[in-house]
Amino acid sequence: MKFVAGSPRGETWVRFAFEGALDDFRQAARDNNFSGKEREVLVHYPGKPCRRMIVAGLGPKDRFTPEKLRRAAAAAAQRARALDLEEISVTLPPGDGAENAQAAVEGIALALYEYKRYKSRPNGPGKLRTVRVDGDPEAVRRGEVYARATTLARDLVNEPPSDCTPRRLAEAARGVARRGVRVKVFDENRIRRMGMGGLLGVAAGSEQPPRFVHLSWRAPGARRTVALVGKGITFDSGGLCLKPSDGMLHMKDDMSGAAAVIAVLSALPDLRPRVNVHGIFAATENMPGGGAYKTRDVLRAMNGKTMEIINTDAEGRLILADALSYASRLKPQAIVDIATLTGACVVALGPEITGIFSNDEKLRDRLLDCARRQGEKMWPLPLEEEYWEMIKSDVADMKNSGGRWGGAITAALFLKEFVDEGIPWAHLDIAGPCLVESDKPYRPAGGTGVMVRTLLRWLEEQ
Repeated sequence: MKFVAGSPRGETWVRFAFEGALDDFRQAARDNNFSGKEREVLVHYPGKPCRRMIVAGLGPKDRFTPEKLRRAAAAAAQRARALDLEEISVTLPPGDGAENAQAAVEGIALALYEYKRYKSRPNGPGKLRTVRVDGDPEAVRRGEVYARATTLARDLVNEPPSDCTPRRLAEAARGVARRGVRVKVFDENRIRRMGMGGLLGVAAGSEQPPRFVHLSWRAPGARRTVALVGKGITFDSGGLCLKPSDGMLHMKDDMSGAAAVIAVLSALPDLRPRVNVHGIFAATENMPGGGAYKTRDVLRAMNGKTMEIINTDAEGRLILADALSYASRLKPQAIVDIATLTGACVVALGPEITGIFSNDEKLRDRLLDCARRQGEKMWPLPLEEEYWEMIKSDVADMKNSGGRWGGAITAALFLKEFVDEGIPWAHLDIAGPCLVESDKPYRPAGGTGVMVRTLLRWLEEQ
């Protein structure tokens, strides 16, 4: 799909209406019970200045947000696809022109995403090829870049786990290394030499060798360096603490954090933020093979700290221990990790909200603001230091699980031990929103690419 900035033209226009503001199509609105409420869509045939007009409701004007425009644009695009249209022109509502243009483009592009790689007969409505947006050209371009990065993450999450192996994730990282983005891929021998005992321990039960990947973007004149760290468990069986079959069903999504890191780095040559960025992830399967790590084993992370294994299904924090240790050695001004870490976070916040933990209020508040403006739900949770007692070990520096209560908090406290003192750090637990089972306004069922757009905005605003 191609997005073009320019005045509307062609036979089909898309416009938006606030609730009650029906203007020149009042009679058509009455005939179709259209009032401009959110989620309402009207197809109108005015004759002039266009043959067909698709009108999407925005709800009350005093409650308007770019996210409501994003959803309305998604609904209009889906209607256009159902009508087998190949081209539409979009006129934006009044307000912040740049924010509105970017939101509309994101809503359209993300709503029309489809993963059809394994469909033998990809039937369905026609493909919308050109979208002309009457808005700021730079904002239209930025919206397209944000959407393209998000769909890359969705593609990776949607791949079957026997295809999306650790080596496949490493190849995907190599595929985005262009125009200033560089990549280093470390194999199992190099991982062993670097002392990444957490990653090696989790990988021991799988026939698929692990990979550790370091992407980097160096911006001319940049004064800040940040690191993004992703969890890349390409399939999580639970290891010897085997999950029940229904709990294993969606465990191909356990590499969503690594997919987000790859996707964010893919967009940087087009956005060119004035900040140096390291994109880091560890990738492995968690399988119950004959060599699998066991409960009460002790693993040593890259920074020398030891971890007693209480539950082999609490594996993500073990590979992140090595990835965060590696990131800390780079001495960035901030580290943000993104991981499908705990079911406890889903219990606390439900399937739509990312939990954020941070040792730095300024970093936390900036990420919360970026998420709000991108329409991605995020909520702060506490790093309750007293809960450290739950993960104290008699034989090692810490246990990898503190039990049922406060599981998202104890997991975050565990990760904090692998971030060097003085480095601002935030942990994003995306276990809930990384994959959805039913369609949402601009998120078809499957991988969502959650937090890609939030992180891109955060990097651009450094």
